[in-house]
Amino acid sequence: MKNLFQFIYQIIIFISLFDYFLITKQSKAFFPKINEPNQQELESTSIQIGKTAIQLIQFGEYDEAIKLLKLSVKLNPKEKDLWLSLAEAQIRSNKKYKALDSLDEAIKLKPLEENIYFTKASVYIDLNKPKKAKIFINKGLSLNKNSARGYFQLGNTEIILNNYKLARLAFKKSSNINSNFWQAINNEGLVLYELNNIKEARKKFKLALKISNNAEPMLALAILLFSLDNNNMESIKLAKNALNSNHKYVSKNYQAKQLWGVKLQKSAELLFKNKEMKKIVKEAKEKAE
Repeated sequence: MKNLFQFIYQIIIFISLFDYFLITKQSKAFFPKINEPNQQELESTSIQIGKTAIQLIQFGEYDEAIKLLKLSVKLNPKEKDLWLSLAEAQIRSNKKYKALDSLDEAIKLKPLEENIYFTKASVYIDLNKPKKAKIFINKGLSLNKNSARGYFQLGNTEIILNNYKLARLAFKKSSNINSNFWQAINNEGLVLYELNNIKEARKKFKLALKISNNAEPMLALAILLFSLDNNNMESIKLAKNALNSNHKYVSKNYQAKQLWGVKLQKSAELLFKNKEMKKIVKEAKEKAE
């Protein structure tokens, strides 16, 4: 599959460069029968290149996708979606500062599209620059005060800044806008756990799990139940299912990346030391390495 995409990529590059660079006024002396491509043809070519690049992104060929998308934005610099696709490939290839530049180009083209600001904020969150992220989150929310995504990002930023009460308010706004946004509900539970509001945290984890059946609320609920009763067999069962579903949660670094607080991580350590959990924890650690 990789070889196929590389072959397609090389063909497109050859055709595009031939059209874009050779067919000029200077080249007409050598190719008198070939007309110079018009803007519509260049835009059409750029879109086709972009579609191929998106497929490359889906197959994890990020560097090859970036090469194609750089060509596509040269051919068609006024197409916002091409800049966004380039930013996505750069983010996935861990070229986050380059992605910020691409997102700036998209913002120039569509300054009133809030999701571009939220995407830029997510890059700053990944770069551990929460204060910078908040600037763009607030800009996005100023354009759309009913964005569940925006309030969710704001909550995540407040967690990083240790503003747990503000984080909870943001997550509540997010889930009020979208009642099925389990991530916001789950993260409110994370905050409540850090605030020692175990009863409400339990409700949030259960609700998030009911909506999603995802490993994170499953494991968070297991940890909470175990912290209340270390003989609770339901907590062991939930924890085993969660780690089988996503073994990465055995890693403290991964937990921190998912914005788990100190108290939840300490409670997780106690659960993972349980004799019933030792085998599954060992297997999860091996898979996580």
